[in-house]
Amino acid sequence: MFRTAKRPLALLGGLILCVSLPANALTLEQALRLAQQNAPELETSTLGQLAAREERSGAGRLPDPRLSFGLENLPIEGDQRGSLSNSDMTMQVIALSQEVPNRGRRRADSMRADALLGMADAERSLVQLAVRSAAASGWLRLHQAEQELALLEDLYDHNRLLDLTVRARLAAGSGPVADRPRAALELARLDERREALTARLEQARAELRRWTGPLDGQQGTSGGWPVWNMQPSDYLDRLETQPELAVFAPRGQERQASLALAEADRRPDWSWSLAYQRRAAGLDDMMSVQVSVGLPVFPGQRQNPRIAARHADLESLRSELESTRRRLVAELESAAADVARLESAIRRMTTTLLPLASERSELSLADYRAGRGNLDEVIGARQAHTELHIERIALEAELADLRTRLHLTFGEH
Repeated sequence: MFRTAKRPLALLGGLILCVSLPANALTLEQALRLAQQNAPELETSTLGQLAAREERSGAGRLPDPRLSFGLENLPIEGDQRGSLSNSDMTMQVIALSQEVPNRGRRRADSMRADALLGMADAERSLVQLAVRSAAASGWLRLHQAEQELALLEDLYDHNRLLDLTVRARLAAGSGPVADRPRAALELARLDERREALTARLEQARAELRRWTGPLDGQQGTSGGWPVWNMQPSDYLDRLETQPELAVFAPRGQERQASLALAEADRRPDWSWSLAYQRRAAGLDDMMSVQVSVGLPVFPGQRQNPRIAARHADLESLRSELESTRRRLVAELESAAADVARLESAIRRMTTTLLPLASERSELSLADYRAGRGNLDEVIGARQAHTELHIERIALEAELADLRTRLHLTFGEH
Protein backbone atom coordinates (compact mmCIF):
# COMPACT_ATOMS: atom_id res chain seq x y z
CA MET A 1 0.00 0.00 0.00
CA PHE A 2 2.75 2.44 -0.98
CA ARG A 3 3.33 5.13 -3.61
CA THR A 4 6.26 5.52 -5.96
CA ALA A 5 8.39 8.55 -5.30
CA LYS A 6 7.61 10.15 -8.65
CA ARG A 7 3.89 9.41 -8.88
CA PRO A 8 1.93 12.70 -8.78
CA LEU A 9 -1.01 13.18 -6.47
CA ALA A 10 -3.24 14.13 -9.42
CA LEU A 11 -3.01 10.58 -10.76
CA LEU A 12 -4.85 9.27 -7.69
CA GLY A 13 -7.64 11.84 -8.16
CA GLY A 14 -7.88 10.84 -11.81
CA LEU A 15 -8.13 7.19 -10.88
CA ILE A 16 -10.98 7.93 -8.45
CA LEU A 17 -12.93 9.93 -11.00
CA CYS A 18 -12.25 7.65 -13.96
CA VAL A 19 -12.76 4.29 -12.26
CA SER A 20 -14.47 1.80 -14.51
CA LEU A 21 -18.24 2.02 -14.02
CA PRO A 22 -21.07 -0.12 -15.33
CA ALA A 23 -22.34 0.92 -18.75
CA ASN A 24 -25.74 1.70 -17.24
CA ALA A 25 -24.40 3.93 -14.45
CA LEU A 26 -26.87 6.45 -13.03
CA THR A 27 -26.42 10.16 -12.56
CA LEU A 28 -27.99 11.69 -9.48
CA GLU A 29 -30.66 13.38 -11.60
CA GLN A 30 -31.58 10.06 -13.22
CA ALA A 31 -31.87 8.41 -9.82
CA LEU A 32 -34.16 11.19 -8.59
CA ARG A 33 -36.32 10.90 -11.70
CA LEU A 34 -36.63 7.11 -11.35
CA ALA A 35 -37.55 7.47 -7.68
CA GLN A 36 -40.26 9.96 -8.54
CA GLN A 37 -41.64 7.60 -11.18
CA ASN A 38 -41.45 4.33 -9.27
CA ALA A 39 -41.68 4.95 -5.51
CA PRO A 40 -44.89 3.32 -4.19
CA GLU A 41 -45.20 6.04 -1.56
CA LEU A 42 -45.86 8.59 -4.32
CA GLU A 43 -48.48 6.34 -5.88
CA THR A 44 -50.17 6.14 -2.49
CA SER A 45 -50.20 9.91 -2.11
CA THR A 46 -51.53 10.31 -5.66
CA LEU A 47 -54.44 8.05 -4.78
CA GLY A 48 -54.98 10.13 -1.66
CA GLN A 49 -55.24 13.22 -3.86
CA LEU A 50 -57.75 11.43 -6.09
CA ALA A 51 -59.83 10.42 -3.07
CA ALA A 52 -59.85 14.01 -1.74
CA ARG A 53 -60.84 15.33 -5.18
CA GLU A 54 -63.73 12.87 -5.43
CA GLU A 55 -64.80 13.74 -1.89
CA ARG A 56 -64.84 17.41 -2.83
CA SER A 57 -67.41 16.87 -5.60
CA GLY A 58 -70.10 15.89 -3.09
CA ALA A 59 -69.33 18.45 -0.39
CA GLY A 60 -71.82 21.16 0.56
CA ARG A 61 -74.78 19.43 -1.02
CA LEU A 62 -78.07 18.47 0.56
CA PRO A 63 -78.20 14.97 2.02
CA ASP A 64 -80.12 12.32 0.11
CA PRO A 65 -83.91 12.40 0.54
CA ARG A 66 -85.63 9.62 2.45
CA LEU A 67 -88.43 7.41 1.19
CA SER A 68 -90.40 5.64 3.90
CA PHE A 69 -93.25 3.10 3.97
CA GLY A 70 -95.53 2.10 6.80
CA LEU A 71 -98.92 1.50 8.36
CA GLU A 72 -100.72 3.89 10.62
CA ASN A 73 -103.45 3.14 13.14
CA LEU A 74 -103.46 -0.62 12.61
CA PRO A 75 -105.82 -2.28 15.17
CA ILE A 76 -104.10 -4.78 17.48
CA GLU A 77 -107.09 -5.66 19.69
CA GLY A 78 -110.79 -6.47 19.27
CA ASP A 79 -112.60 -7.97 16.31
CA GLN A 80 -110.79 -5.75 13.80
CA ARG A 81 -107.25 -6.49 14.98
CA GLY A 82 -104.77 -6.91 12.16
CA SER A 83 -107.26 -5.78 9.52
CA LEU A 84 -106.23 -3.23 6.90
CA SER A 85 -109.76 -2.59 5.59
CA ASN A 86 -112.22 -2.71 8.46
CA SER A 87 -111.02 0.35 10.41
CA ASP A 88 -111.71 3.87 9.29
CA MET A 89 -108.39 5.06 10.74
CA THR A 90 -106.01 2.45 9.30
CA MET A 91 -103.82 3.85 6.51
CA GLN A 92 -101.01 2.60 4.31
CA VAL A 93 -98.43 5.39 4.15
CA ILE A 94 -95.66 6.26 1.70
CA ALA A 95 -93.66 9.38 2.54
CA LEU A 96 -90.82 11.44 1.08
CA SER A 97 -88.70 13.61 3.40
CA GLN A 98 -85.67 15.86 3.04
CA GLU A 99 -83.21 17.16 5.64
CA VAL A 100 -82.06 20.73 4.88
CA PRO A 101 -78.92 21.76 6.83
CA ASN A 102 -78.52 25.51 7.18
CA ARG A 103 -76.50 27.36 4.58
CA GLY A 104 -73.59 28.00 6.94
CA ARG A 105 -73.21 24.28 7.62
CA ARG A 106 -73.16 23.46 3.91
CA ARG A 107 -70.65 26.24 3.23
CA ALA A 108 -68.42 24.93 6.04
CA ASP A 109 -68.64 21.43 4.56
CA SER A 110 -67.42 22.79 1.22
CA MET A 111 -64.61 24.70 2.96
CA ARG A 112 -63.50 21.57 4.75
CA ALA A 113 -63.47 19.51 1.53
CA ASP A 114 -61.37 22.21 -0.18
CA ALA A 115 -58.98 22.18 2.76
CA LEU A 116 -58.66 18.39 2.71
CA LEU A 117 -57.86 18.51 -1.00
CA GLY A 118 -55.22 21.15 -0.32
CA MET A 119 -53.80 19.02 2.48
CA ALA A 120 -53.61 16.01 0.15
CA ASP A 121 -51.65 18.11 -2.35
CA ALA A 122 -49.35 19.48 0.35
CA GLU A 123 -48.79 16.04 1.86
CA ARG A 124 -47.85 14.70 -1.57
CA SER A 125 -45.19 17.40 -1.76
CA LEU A 126 -43.89 16.21 1.61
CA VAL A 127 -43.85 12.59 0.43
CA GLN A 128 -42.09 13.62 -2.78
CA LEU A 129 -39.48 15.47 -0.74
CA ALA A 130 -38.92 12.43 1.48
CA VAL A 131 -38.64 10.07 -1.52
CA ARG A 132 -36.22 12.31 -3.44
CA SER A 133 -34.12 12.91 -0.31
CA ALA A 134 -33.89 9.19 0.42
CA ALA A 135 -33.00 8.37 -3.19
CA ALA A 136 -30.32 11.08 -3.18
CA SER A 137 -28.91 9.71 0.07
CA GLY A 138 -28.71 6.22 -1.44
CA TRP A 139 -26.98 7.55 -4.57
CA LEU A 140 -24.45 9.55 -2.52
CA ARG A 141 -23.66 6.56 -0.29
CA LEU A 142 -23.12 4.44 -3.39
CA HIS A 143 -20.91 7.10 -4.97
CA GLN A 144 -18.83 7.37 -1.79
CA ALA A 145 -18.32 3.60 -1.65
CA GLU A 146 -17.21 3.60 -5.30
CA GLN A 147 -14.72 6.41 -4.61
CA GLU A 148 -13.21 4.50 -1.69
CA LEU A 149 -13.02 1.28 -3.69
CA ALA A 150 -11.24 3.13 -6.49
CA LEU A 151 -8.73 4.40 -3.94
CA LEU A 152 -8.26 0.87 -2.65
CA GLU A 153 -7.37 -0.42 -6.12
CA ASP A 154 -4.55 2.12 -6.24
CA LEU A 155 -3.33 0.87 -2.89
CA TYR A 156 -3.03 -2.65 -4.30
CA ASP A 157 -0.56 -1.26 -6.85
CA HIS A 158 1.49 0.24 -4.05
CA ASN A 159 1.38 -3.04 -2.15
CA ARG A 160 2.93 -4.81 -5.14
CA LEU A 161 5.61 -2.12 -5.28
CA LEU A 162 6.29 -2.62 -1.56
CA ASP A 163 6.68 -6.35 -2.08
CA LEU A 164 9.20 -5.80 -4.89
CA THR A 165 11.14 -3.27 -2.80
CA VAL A 166 11.35 -5.57 0.23
CA ARG A 167 12.46 -8.51 -1.91
CA ALA A 168 15.13 -6.37 -3.57
CA ARG A 169 16.54 -5.25 -0.22
CA LEU A 170 16.53 -8.78 1.16
CA ALA A 171 18.27 -10.08 -1.96
CA ALA A 172 20.94 -7.43 -1.50
CA GLY A 173 21.33 -8.44 2.16
CA SER A 174 20.43 -4.96 3.40
CA GLY A 175 17.19 -5.62 5.23
CA PRO A 176 15.94 -7.79 8.10
CA VAL A 177 14.34 -11.11 7.16
CA ALA A 178 11.36 -10.21 9.36
CA ASP A 179 10.34 -7.68 6.67
CA ARG A 180 9.53 -10.45 4.19
CA PRO A 181 5.89 -11.18 5.26
CA ARG A 182 4.98 -7.52 5.75
CA ALA A 183 3.68 -7.04 2.19
CA ALA A 184 1.53 -10.16 2.48
CA LEU A 185 0.21 -8.96 5.84
CA GLU A 186 -0.72 -5.57 4.38
CA LEU A 187 -2.31 -7.32 1.40
CA ALA A 188 -4.54 -9.35 3.74
CA ARG A 189 -5.60 -6.14 5.47
CA LEU A 190 -6.40 -4.59 2.10
CA ASP A 191 -8.53 -7.61 1.23
CA GLU A 192 -10.41 -7.27 4.49
CA ARG A 193 -10.98 -3.60 3.85
CA ARG A 194 -12.17 -4.26 0.31
CA GLU A 195 -14.70 -6.82 1.54
CA ALA A 196 -16.09 -4.27 4.01
CA LEU A 197 -16.30 -1.61 1.30
CA THR A 198 -17.95 -4.04 -1.11
CA ALA A 199 -20.58 -4.80 1.52
CA ARG A 200 -21.18 -1.08 2.00
CA LEU A 201 -21.49 -0.63 -1.75
CA GLU A 202 -24.09 -3.40 -2.02
CA GLN A 203 -26.02 -1.96 0.92
CA ALA A 204 -26.04 1.47 -0.73
CA ARG A 205 -27.14 -0.07 -4.01
CA ALA A 206 -29.98 -1.88 -2.22
CA GLU A 207 -31.03 1.38 -0.56
CA LEU A 208 -31.06 3.11 -3.94
CA ARG A 209 -33.16 0.31 -5.50
CA ARG A 210 -35.60 0.70 -2.61
CA TRP A 211 -36.61 4.03 -4.14
CA THR A 212 -35.83 3.73 -7.84
CA GLY A 213 -37.17 0.21 -8.35
CA PRO A 214 -35.19 -2.64 -9.97
CA LEU A 215 -32.01 -1.61 -11.76
CA ASP A 216 -30.31 -3.50 -14.57
CA GLY A 217 -27.10 -5.24 -13.61
CA GLN A 218 -24.70 -3.96 -10.97
CA GLN A 219 -25.80 -0.35 -11.12
CA GLY A 220 -23.16 2.26 -10.39
CA THR A 221 -23.04 6.05 -10.30
CA SER A 222 -22.03 8.43 -13.05
CA GLY A 223 -20.64 11.94 -12.63
CA GLY A 224 -18.93 13.62 -9.72
CA TRP A 225 -20.27 15.03 -6.51
CA PRO A 226 -23.36 17.19 -7.16
CA VAL A 227 -22.77 20.93 -7.10
CA TRP A 228 -25.57 23.35 -6.20
CA ASN A 229 -24.92 27.03 -6.78
CA MET A 230 -27.08 28.43 -3.99
CA GLN A 231 -25.72 29.12 -0.52
CA PRO A 232 -27.77 28.23 2.61
CA SER A 233 -28.57 31.92 3.18
CA ASP A 234 -30.13 32.11 -0.31
CA TYR A 235 -32.83 29.63 0.71
CA LEU A 236 -34.31 32.00 3.29
CA ASP A 237 -36.19 33.81 0.54
CA ARG A 238 -37.90 30.53 -0.39
CA LEU A 239 -38.74 29.51 3.13
CA GLU A 240 -42.51 30.06 2.94
CA THR A 241 -42.86 27.69 -0.04
CA GLN A 242 -41.00 24.90 1.75
CA PRO A 243 -43.36 21.86 1.99
CA GLU A 244 -43.28 21.68 5.79
CA LEU A 245 -44.54 25.26 5.95
CA ALA A 246 -46.77 25.09 2.87
CA VAL A 247 -48.88 22.37 4.49
CA PHE A 248 -49.96 24.83 7.19
CA ALA A 249 -52.11 26.82 4.73
CA PRO A 250 -54.59 23.98 4.04
CA ARG A 251 -54.38 22.88 7.66
CA GLY A 252 -55.44 26.39 8.64
CA GLN A 253 -58.31 26.23 6.13
CA GLU A 254 -59.43 22.97 7.70
CA ARG A 255 -59.41 24.54 11.17
CA GLN A 256 -61.35 27.53 9.82
CA ALA A 257 -63.92 25.14 8.33
CA SER A 258 -64.26 23.39 11.69
CA LEU A 259 -64.83 26.77 13.32
CA ALA A 260 -67.44 27.69 10.70
CA LEU A 261 -69.16 24.34 11.30
CA ALA A 262 -69.27 24.99 15.05
CA GLU A 263 -70.72 28.44 14.44
CA ALA A 264 -73.30 26.94 12.07
CA ASP A 265 -74.61 24.88 15.00
CA ARG A 266 -76.08 28.11 16.42
CA ARG A 267 -78.39 28.42 13.40
CA PRO A 268 -81.32 26.03 12.99
CA ASP A 269 -81.48 23.21 10.47
CA TRP A 270 -84.85 22.24 9.10
CA SER A 271 -86.56 19.45 7.19
CA TRP A 272 -89.78 18.75 5.32
CA SER A 273 -91.79 15.63 4.59
CA LEU A 274 -94.69 14.78 2.27
CA ALA A 275 -96.79 11.67 2.94
CA TYR A 276 -99.56 9.95 0.98
CA GLN A 277 -101.98 7.93 3.15
CA ARG A 278 -104.16 5.29 1.56
CA ARG A 279 -107.30 4.25 3.48
CA ALA A 280 -109.73 1.34 3.14
CA ALA A 281 -112.06 1.01 0.14
CA GLY A 282 -114.89 3.55 0.22
CA LEU A 283 -112.88 6.00 2.34
CA ASP A 284 -111.03 9.07 1.11
CA ASP A 285 -107.24 8.89 0.88
CA MET A 286 -105.24 11.60 2.64
CA MET A 287 -102.02 13.58 2.33
CA SER A 288 -99.80 15.07 5.04
CA VAL A 289 -97.19 17.83 4.82
CA GLN A 290 -94.79 18.46 7.69
CA VAL A 291 -91.97 20.92 8.34
CA SER A 292 -89.64 20.69 11.35
CA VAL A 293 -87.04 23.16 12.61
CA GLY A 294 -84.21 22.63 15.09
CA LEU A 295 -84.09 24.87 18.13
CA PRO A 296 -80.54 25.71 19.28
CA VAL A 297 -81.85 27.41 22.39
CA PHE A 298 -78.99 26.69 24.81
CA PRO A 299 -75.85 27.97 23.01
CA GLY A 300 -74.03 28.75 26.24
CA GLN A 301 -74.03 25.07 27.22
CA ARG A 302 -73.64 23.47 23.80
CA GLN A 303 -72.53 25.53 20.80
CA ASN A 304 -70.41 28.24 22.46
CA PRO A 305 -67.95 25.83 24.16
CA ARG A 306 -67.37 24.08 20.83
CA ILE A 307 -66.76 27.42 19.12
CA ALA A 308 -64.26 28.39 21.82
CA ALA A 309 -62.48 25.05 21.34
CA ARG A 310 -62.16 25.63 17.58
CA HIS A 311 -60.72 29.10 18.20
CA ALA A 312 -58.15 27.49 20.50
CA ASP A 313 -57.31 24.99 17.76
CA LEU A 314 -56.61 27.86 15.37
CA GLU A 315 -54.33 29.60 17.84
CA SER A 316 -52.53 26.32 18.46
CA LEU A 317 -51.91 25.92 14.73
CA ARG A 318 -50.50 29.45 14.49
CA SER A 319 -48.08 28.67 17.32
CA GLU A 320 -47.09 25.42 15.62
CA LEU A 321 -46.47 27.29 12.36
CA GLU A 322 -44.19 29.80 14.08
CA SER A 323 -42.33 26.99 15.84
CA THR A 324 -41.78 25.16 12.54
CA ARG A 325 -40.63 28.35 10.83
CA ARG A 326 -38.09 29.06 13.57
CA ARG A 327 -36.83 25.47 13.43
CA LEU A 328 -36.29 25.67 9.67
CA VAL A 329 -34.48 29.01 9.99
CA ALA A 330 -32.26 27.49 12.68
CA GLU A 331 -31.56 24.50 10.41
CA LEU A 332 -30.53 26.83 7.58
CA GLU A 333 -28.24 28.81 9.87
CA SER A 334 -26.73 25.60 11.23
CA ALA A 335 -26.30 24.27 7.68
CA ALA A 336 -24.50 27.46 6.68
CA ALA A 337 -22.00 26.90 9.49
CA ASP A 338 -21.55 23.25 8.49
CA VAL A 339 -21.03 24.15 4.82
CA ALA A 340 -18.34 26.68 5.76
CA ARG A 341 -16.64 24.15 8.06
CA LEU A 342 -16.65 21.38 5.44
CA GLU A 343 -15.45 23.62 2.61
CA SER A 344 -12.59 24.84 4.80
CA ALA A 345 -11.68 21.29 5.83
CA ILE A 346 -11.65 20.09 2.20
CA ARG A 347 -9.45 23.02 1.13
CA ARG A 348 -7.03 22.33 3.98
CA MET A 349 -7.02 18.62 3.13
CA THR A 350 -6.36 19.26 -0.57
CA THR A 351 -3.81 22.06 -0.33
CA THR A 352 -1.92 21.17 2.84
CA LEU A 353 -2.52 17.83 4.53
CA LEU A 354 -2.55 15.53 1.52
CA PRO A 355 0.52 17.04 -0.18
CA LEU A 356 2.47 16.83 3.09
CA ALA A 357 1.35 13.25 3.71
CA SER A 358 2.26 12.34 0.13
CA GLU A 359 5.70 13.88 0.53
CA ARG A 360 6.25 12.05 3.80
CA SER A 361 5.22 8.74 2.22
CA GLU A 362 7.49 9.24 -0.78
CA LEU A 363 10.47 10.29 1.37
CA SER A 364 10.03 7.39 3.77
CA LEU A 365 10.00 4.95 0.84
CA ALA A 366 13.10 6.63 -0.65
CA ASP A 367 14.88 6.33 2.70
CA TYR A 368 13.93 2.66 2.95
CA ARG A 369 15.26 1.96 -0.54
CA ALA A 370 18.50 3.74 0.34
CA GLY A 371 18.85 1.73 3.54
CA ARG A 372 18.34 4.74 5.84
CA GLY A 373 14.81 3.96 7.04
CA ASN A 374 12.80 1.08 8.40
CA LEU A 375 9.70 -0.59 7.03
CA ASP A 376 7.49 0.48 9.96
CA GLU A 377 8.05 4.11 9.04
CA VAL A 378 7.16 3.40 5.40
CA ILE A 379 3.98 1.56 6.36
CA GLY A 380 2.96 4.19 8.92
CA ALA A 381 3.43 7.02 6.44
CA ARG A 382 1.49 5.16 3.77
CA GLN A 383 -1.37 4.37 6.15
CA ALA A 384 -1.57 8.02 7.25
CA HIS A 385 -1.68 9.11 3.60
CA THR A 386 -4.43 6.59 2.85
CA GLU A 387 -6.52 7.62 5.83
CA LEU A 388 -6.33 11.26 4.75
CA HIS A 389 -7.62 10.32 1.29
CA ILE A 390 -10.50 8.41 2.85
CA GLU A 391 -11.20 11.33 5.18
CA ARG A 392 -11.32 13.69 2.21
CA ILE A 393 -13.83 11.45 0.47
CA ALA A 394 -15.92 11.37 3.64
CA LEU A 395 -15.79 15.18 3.88
CA GLU A 396 -16.80 15.56 0.24
CA ALA A 397 -19.64 13.09 0.77
CA GLU A 398 -20.85 14.94 3.87
CA LEU A 399 -20.76 18.28 2.04
CA ALA A 400 -22.56 16.86 -1.00
CA ASP A 401 -25.22 15.27 1.21
CA LEU A 402 -25.76 18.52 3.12
CA ARG A 403 -25.99 20.65 -0.02
CA THR A 404 -28.28 18.14 -1.72
CA ARG A 405 -30.64 18.02 1.25
CA LEU A 406 -30.72 21.82 1.33
CA HIS A 407 -31.47 22.02 -2.38
CA LEU A 408 -34.19 19.37 -2.29
CA THR A 409 -35.76 20.74 0.89
CA PHE A 410 -35.64 24.46 0.16
CA GLY A 411 -34.56 25.04 -3.43
CA GLU A 412 -37.06 23.10 -5.54
CA HIS A 413 -40.30 24.69 -4.37
